[in-house]
Amino acid sequence: MNKIIAQFFLFVFYLFFAFQINAQQFKIIAAEDGAALPFATLINYTHPNLVSANVNGMAQLAAKVGDSIAVSYVGFKNTSFIYNSNTDETIRLFKETGVLPPITVINCKKMKQLKYSNKDSVHFRIMENGNKSYFGGVMWNNGPWNNPQWAVRLNPEKENAILKNFSFWLEKPYAGPKSAIAAPLIISFYDVADSALPGNVLIESPIIYFPQKTGKQTLNLDSLHLRIPPNGIYVSFQCVMNEEYAWTEIVKWKDSTYQISKDTIFKRYGGRIDGVYTRNFDLAWFNPIKNKWNSWTRKLNGNNDLHGSIKCEAVLKYCVD
Repeated sequence: MNKIIAQFFLFVFYLFFAFQINAQQFKIIAAEDGAALPFATLINYTHPNLVSANVNGMAQLAAKVGDSIAVSYVGFKNTSFIYNSNTDETIRLFKETGVLPPITVINCKKMKQLKYSNKDSVHFRIMENGNKSYFGGVMWNNGPWNNPQWAVRLNPEKENAILKNFSFWLEKPYAGPKSAIAAPLIISFYDVADSALPGNVLIESPIIYFPQKTGKQTLNLDSLHLRIPPNGIYVSFQCVMNEEYAWTEIVKWKDSTYQISKDTIFKRYGGRIDGVYTRNFDLAWFNPIKNKWNSWTRKLNGNNDLHGSIKCEAVLKYCVD
């Protein structure tokens, strides 16, 4: 019997090391000039995991031989490969062609500004059953498959309007440290596809935003000359998800008998973008395993089509002629 037990543990020991996944180091650069791509995204599809590179384009991703890996960066073509012993540690991404939309030139004698906002919307609604429904906003966590990218749609219905600035409200995570808000955010812009979801990216490179404090955050976008397409524009957010910006939260779960509480540790990243119940300002999230955008917007029956979205404000310039 002792011999059988010893053989069993030897077999388990062998399996542990045979299937152990080690952290592999990669550097992500632009193929054209060799420049590092800060905070590029790496995904292991075989053993689901998503990480962000650091500011120097360096990343560590858990992988083993045979795993399917994908690397992406806004404004660049995605690349994918099967990891093996010959895999190059330097990953080169090529720029997308035709990223920017055509520029519409108009002869305008006078420009006017418009503020487009939902900042005064409510944080909760009373449902038909009498219960309160809350929407706390957007956060990031490392689950089996998380939602690393969120996008809010602006549709002010002003022809040839230019997005001058955009604001959102960043708050401390409910259970996390205040320092979590310092995690960088990767911000990019998309037009609206026929499906009413984010379509083509509108800028060559993302904006890397470094929050300094909680509360209102304003992006000054004049230098981008970003003209809003006829169907509106999506502003997307992706939190940098690497160990430098991670924090943990312990959540109590009950087992199948609903009798024993178990502590489960979740790894989370960054702060919380405040949420409201609003009209318009549709919210979408990106599923990395399916490489697909999905609608988050759910209309609330009896509440005049209110739905959860992020609290935000945009200032636009448009021609009054």
